[in-house]
Amino acid sequence: MTQLLTADIEHPSDTAARLSKGIYSFPQAVDIVGRRNGVPREQLRRWLAVVVAPTGGAHSIETISFLDLVSLEAVCRFRGKGTSLQKVRKVLEALRSAEPDVASPLAHRSFFTDGVNVWADVVGNIEEIVGRDRRQMALRDAVRTFADEIRFVDDIAAAWDISPWVGIDPKVCFGAPVVRGTRIPAKTITANLADATAEEVANWYELSVRQVRGVAEFAA
Repeated sequence: MTQLLTADIEHPSDTAARLSKGIYSFPQAVDIVGRRNGVPREQLRRWLAVVVAPTGGAHSIETISFLDLVSLEAVCRFRGKGTSLQKVRKVLEALRSAEPDVASPLAHRSFFTDGVNVWADVVGNIEEIVGRDRRQMALRDAVRTFADEIRFVDDIAAAWDISPWVGIDPKVCFGAPVVRGTRIPAKTITANLADATAEEVANWYELSVRQVRGVAEFAA
């Protein structure tokens, strides 16, 4: 009979702790971040590897946390404004060096605070990503806008309002997108809209018609 080692058995409290931080498969991350940015799946996989070490093999990432999801979105916004992936890596390395106790610097309040003028001391050189250059104004605004969408607890991203009508909180429905201010999964609303009107769905879930339509717009 094979003897099980205590270290190999995950305690229920450990599982609950992991779930409270949000656990997403890569396809789920693609569904959330990819839809928002229009980035191809394989490109997202390469960008995710910048912020998350492979866990399921040489190049495979099986699951990611809510903080990883926020970090991936940050990378997407930098790349979407023309910042090279090499420069993003350098800044991430510098942030990790400057704040070694912060596990996910791109999901930490200090990153967003410094996002007005994002720079990093990289091997003795100043790597400026967002500064006074007019070409970087759009990127600076993107960082500031993203900061407005994040809710922090103890300086760590705790929830993300991904649209005016949809939010993500790792402690609500295991981090699945929900109607903001409720525990109603966004996918439940969209599934019901396949067979009912927005007015009917709103009545069933005690929501406003605008909330229901807002969720549908997000899903589309």
